[in-house]
Amino acid sequence: MHNTKTIFVTISNTDLTEGGGNTIPIAVSECEITAERLGIREYVQGSNCPVEKMEMIEIEGKWYVPVAAANIVRPSKEDRIAQEKLDMRRAAITRAKAAGLTEEDIKLLTI
Repeated sequence: MHNTKTIFVTISNTDLTEGGGNTIPIAVSECEITAERLGIREYVQGSNCPVEKMEMIEIEGKWYVPVAAANIVRPSKEDRIAQEKLDMRRAAITRAKAAGLTEEDIKLLTI
């Protein structure tokens, strides 16, 4: 059995004008917020890059990423705080849905 770790990959495109090029990873992070930050305005026509959740695997003491990417970027202190808030928000939404609230109900609560 191998150890695994969740990572987030910032995805871009080789053609930043029309998006007709190849999909390429530009960053890998252990924190979703960091991956999102690194992709701000780095996608087609200056839009934000999509971020994909993947699993990293440890084999004989070395970690392997399922994509060819430069380096794994450690989250900053601010990223960790923002990630915690995002995780808490998602958990609250899950609890609200379990309690019977609809997407519309939840949106009304955030106004």
